[in-house]
Amino acid sequence: MSSYIFKKLNQFLKSTTFGVLLVTFAMTLGLNASWAQGTNKELKIGFIAALSGPGQSWGLGMLGGLELAADDVNKRGGLKVGNTTYNIKVISYDDKYAGPPAAQAAERLVSQDEVKFIFGPLGSVSMLAIADITESNKVLVFSNSYTVKALNKNKPYTFRLTPTTAENSIPMIAYIAKANPSLKSVVIVSPNDESGKEVQSHNEPGYGKAGIKLLAKEFYERGTQDFVPVLTRLLALKPDIIDLNGSTPNDSGIIIKQARQIGFKGQFVKVGGPGVADAIRVAGDVSNGLYYYSPWDPEEPKTKALADRFQVKYNSPMNPLGIFFYEGGNMLFNTIAQVQSLDTDVIRKHLENSKYFDGIQGRYVWGGMETYGNNHQVNAPFFVGQVVNGKEVMRTKINP
Repeated sequence: MSSYIFKKLNQFLKSTTFGVLLVTFAMTLGLNASWAQGTNKELKIGFIAALSGPGQSWGLGMLGGLELAADDVNKRGGLKVGNTTYNIKVISYDDKYAGPPAAQAAERLVSQDEVKFIFGPLGSVSMLAIADITESNKVLVFSNSYTVKALNKNKPYTFRLTPTTAENSIPMIAYIAKANPSLKSVVIVSPNDESGKEVQSHNEPGYGKAGIKLLAKEFYERGTQDFVPVLTRLLALKPDIIDLNGSTPNDSGIIIKQARQIGFKGQFVKVGGPGVADAIRVAGDVSNGLYYYSPWDPEEPKTKALADRFQVKYNSPMNPLGIFFYEGGNMLFNTIAQVQSLDTDVIRKHLENSKYFDGIQGRYVWGGMETYGNNHQVNAPFFVGQVVNGKEVMRTKINP
């Protein structure tokens, strides 16, 4: 049929009652088809952490873990809620490991990006800085911080994805003490902020219970590069152990290297804050022997596959903190699919009443009622690792 004839026929149909009915019927068919197929939307997920500076490897690991969980959902066709399918989009902001930028990021995520779910931030100072903003707007937060102030019954929308030294210090130090009975004394080197002080407060009783004497504790300002004055004072006490506490992986490497340079021959222990790849890179061979907390076994097949995906996507090793945010992303997405709702009250109540989540590392248990007044704290399996010939070797697994 020529375009001229088609044009005339169309004009005729529209000019008659029959034509109007026919066009209306066709439009209705189209609308019904669209309804049957459902609609597609974007579900924005906020993210806040240190994406530059000393905590960068932690922050990038967290972000990558969350984005890989989102990739899994999107590759499966999205997250279906009712008749709507959501494609997950992660919106991230760098808080530079500081409170004011974290609060600014939270404000922007809530008021401009209109998110209802935020992962992060990294560290206690940032966590405390965003709490008023997120709680007042009923935004669910899945955080990483060590402070006991992060969780309480008056913060119903805040959850914590990372087990803290309150859960891990005592069993980890007990294992190290049993494996090394000659270790009798320790000094602790810690960042001078909420995170560092919180970790130290858990490690100190851990050493006491293990029968290891605490000789001294030193707090340094984040950004310090010359630790020799601090280390010189501590080494004069002749400790068997230097505990790196909540120091970042990069800072840990510097401390290890400088301590060895001025003559320390004892044991390094890092109970707080996972990730040793950067410490090994910075300290080199002198990092050998370091005991550290690890949330994963990087050689376990499922974990290794995830780390390999991270390496391919970001062209860098995955910090172990990423495992919690991969699992945490899946916890949220699975919960949304189960409750068929994006209402944060519906989701939080479901999580509070969920006894566990089976992840790629094992069983993650929601707890914390006795300590915090609600079940918003994840307890997870973890490992005690040791650096051997520049490699990470898992010595034991401790289950919750």
